[in-house]
This record gives sequence, C-alpha cells and structure tokens, in this order.
Amino acid sequence: MSAPNLPLQSVPAGAPEDTSPDALFTAFREGSQKKSSRFTFTWFVAAAVPVVLALGFVSLWRANGTSFSVVTPHGIKVLRAGMTTQEVGGLLGNPLTLQKQGEQDCYRYGRPNFVNEVFVVYSVCYEQGQVRDVLTHQYSAWQIDPATGTFVAPGQPPAPKNPAG
Repeated sequence: MSAPNLPLQSVPAGAPEDTSPDALFTAFREGSQKKSSRFTFTWFVAAAVPVVLALGFVSLWRANGTSFSVVTPHGIKVLRAGMTTQEVGGLLGNPLTLQKQGEQDCYRYGRPNFVNEVFVVYSVCYEQGQVRDVLTHQYSAWQIDPATGTFVAPGQPPAPKNPAG
C-alpha cells in the first residue's frame, strides 16, 4: 500500500514550504506566461516594423513626386512632374522640335549624331505648362549604302566598290 503524503516536518533553509505536486511546477507555469507575453511583444514589433517602413516610403514618394532621369552629355539630370518649360530648358537646353499629342505639348530634347551607333532623344510632354511624362526614343545611326544596300557603321566611310569584271 502507499503511504499518504505527509508534509515534512523539518524544512531546510531556503526550501519551499509547500511541497505538493501542484506547487512543485509553478516555476514552469509562471515562466510560460512570461514567455507568451514576450512572444506577443515580439510579434507586435515584427508586424509594426514593415508597416512603419511602408509608411515612410509612401511619404517620401509623395514628397518627391514622380521623377525622370535624363542622361545628357553633362551628366544625369532629374526632371520632376510639375516642372515648367523654363525649368526643363535650364536643365536640358533648347528643344529640337514640338509635337502635339491631344492636350499635351511634347518637346524633344537630345543631340542626334552619326558618330555613335545609337543616340537617344527624350520627349518631354507638358499639360498646362507642367511636365506630365518623359519618353525615351532610341535611334540607330547606321547608314545604308545606296549602291550596295549594306549597312555602314557610323563614322565609317562606305566600303570601296569592286569593279565588276
């Protein structure tokens, strides 16, 4: 037969007074409660960080607006939506041509050349005097020899003609 659980009469210094099985595992139960509160705090922080970063990016995007990078011989220039024709002219110089597209006036900027194989012309479109869109047009500078119908690289003289014989 089993003996009844009798409380111990002599309690050494620093030992718990309650030695019942329920009291024996209280440290583990209290620790699990602490872990769950740490666990929820960790999940809260993990969820809050992406939200804060997303809000920061949205606010920066709204503050700067839409911007367009334009490569010029003098470096990269940045055009922002809402700039006037005078501001763009100060950055890119005088336009090559004007083209109308519905309500928009599109000015073309760039320097066509026949030294490089490819050159770029930018089309800056304005609505009510402010930049709305910037388009990039890439053109090939290769020439076609009319006599032979072959392509000639830019800056190269045409191929010599072989006498038929």
